[in-house]
Parts: sequence; structure tokens; C-alpha cells
Amino acid sequence: MSAILFANPTAQSGKAADWIEQARRRLDAAGVPHDFRPTEPAGGTVEVVRRAIDEDGARLVIYMGGDGTFAEVAKGLLASDHAAECRLGMLPTGTANDQGKSFGLDAGPGAIDANVRVIAAGATVAIDVGRIEVQGRDREVLHRDLFFDSASIGFGASALSTRNRDRELVGKIPGLGMLYRNMFVYAGAVVQRLVESWIGDVKFDLEADIDGHRYYFESLLDVIIKNTKVFGGEWVLDPATEADDGLFELIPVRGRIDLTTKLVANLRHLPIGDDTLRALGLEHSDPIPGARFGLTVVSPGADRFPGAQIDGEEMLAGERYRIDVLPRCLRLIVPKHQAG
Repeated sequence: MSAILFANPTAQSGKAADWIEQARRRLDAAGVPHDFRPTEPAGGTVEVVRRAIDEDGARLVIYMGGDGTFAEVAKGLLASDHAAECRLGMLPTGTANDQGKSFGLDAGPGAIDANVRVIAAGATVAIDVGRIEVQGRDREVLHRDLFFDSASIGFGASALSTRNRDRELVGKIPGLGMLYRNMFVYAGAVVQRLVESWIGDVKFDLEADIDGHRYYFESLLDVIIKNTKVFGGEWVLDPATEADDGLFELIPVRGRIDLTTKLVANLRHLPIGDDTLRALGLEHSDPIPGARFGLTVVSPGADRFPGAQIDGEEMLAGERYRIDVLPRCLRLIVPKHQAG
């Protein structure tokens, strides 16, 4: 059956429209018949994808964009009555592109040809998905959702909030938005939040139940629950992680030194590893794998709880989080050497 390509023609200051046309020509040339549907704002893409599968018979859906677009298209696929029969193809053109990079794909318009060839070849791997529930102080459910790459509480979510605010402000200044954008905006937000962490107390304590084992973390700056390998576009926090092993990894970030060593040691293209850091007398906390996570924020250090995010999007924060790994329920088209 025909595939359907989902993308936002207005993204990247309108450049995405040209990239979509390029992708459609390459898909036609590769023998992948398809239709095109624009994404919808405010989460509306999920329902559009579901209808394309359940009502129009699509069994191959392709996204073009960033990790947020990946998440919305994947949620629509899983919401359908035919999720087990569907495959998801990737044309990453966003900022971080954690999903595509985790499976060896390059990103951006220059990678469209190669990524279309991957889609045409059709090799797949069934990856794990995270189901998250957020509860408030009275255990009322505040939010339920799915995520595919990562969830985090604390520093990373605060930096994301700052990035979104700064990106909106920059977009109002003619010309500046072309220079100060994407990873530059995010890097600036990280620096801002790191400076603020020296001035005010942004740390929190966390109780964690991971597959029935109890942990207590004091004075955390951040906690990350990770599925795929690449984080933030450039970091591999746990080289041993696999997206189809039925496990996620909880990565506690205990403070600024721990954060810094993680950023340095786990940068994909930097030849510095844990052994080198230990030789310098620097240690950082190790990941903890699990399939079920119960997380309780014990001492937020403020009137409100630390921020939360999933897949690079801000999420409503709470006192308790329950995360369950749904094993191997999303079929993803990947390069042949990555297929399982």
C-alpha cells in the first residue's frame, strides 16, 4: 500500500517545503509510492496519523522533522488498530535528531538521499516505548503520555524551558533568528541554567523504585530516563544501551561536576572516556537499567516541583512519576546493519 509522508512545510523558516519536495522525488525514484500530509499544531498530528492508518489503509508512515515530529507520528501509529502491521520511516531534519542518530542515520537535507534508500530497503527493528504517568501531591493523575527517546526531571527540562522562551524572543528580532537558532539557542540556555545553579538551590532529592529495588538520591541536579543511545544530538550517556532490550536506563546527575564529566566523557566525537576521567580523579554516576520505574520527588527545594520533559518537549511536572517499558512495540525502519 502507499506510504504517507508527514512533515511541516513551514518549518525551518519555510526551507522544509523544498526539502519535502526533494524527499518526494527521491521516494518516487526509489519505488516508494506515497501521499503527503502536513503535520498539525498542538498535537493534532497524532489523530491525523491514526486516521491515515485505520481509515486510509496506510501501513508505512514516514516522518520528516525533529524528535518532536517523530514522537507525534509514532503516537499516532501506536494509537491505531493496526500498529503491529505498520512501519515507521525516518527522514530526520530537526535540531537534535536523537532517534535517527541512534540508529546511524545522518540528519538534514544533505542526508535525504541516503535515508530514502534506507526506507526503500525496508529493514526494521522493533524498539521499546516508554509509558509515563505523572501524579500530583494528592496522587491525582496530572498527565499520561508515551515517549521514545528520553524523559528527564530537573536541569535538562529547565534548560529546555529557557530555550523555548529564548527561541520565541529571538524570532521576534529580524535577522537574529537566522544566526542564533537551533543548537546555539539550546547551548545558550544550558549555560544560563548552569550559571543560575550556582546562585540558587535548584537541586532535589529523589526516591526511586526500579524493578522492586529501592534507591535514594540526594541533591540531584537532574535525572534522565533514556531509551535510545544518543541524547541531545551529541551525547551517548550509556554506550551499552539498546532500544530493543526491554529496558530503559536511569541516569542520575548528582551536581555540576557530575554533569560536566558526563558532557565531556559522553560526547560522541570526543576521544575522552571514563578511564581517562578516573585517571584525573573525576568520577560520575553510572546508569541503572530497569523495566519499571517509580520516582518520587522528595525535596524540590522550592514551592513548585522541578520541571519535566519527554522527547525534547516540556511536560507537566509532578511529585510522582511511574514509567513502564513497553517492549518492542514500534517497528522502525533502520539501516540493514542495525536491523534485528
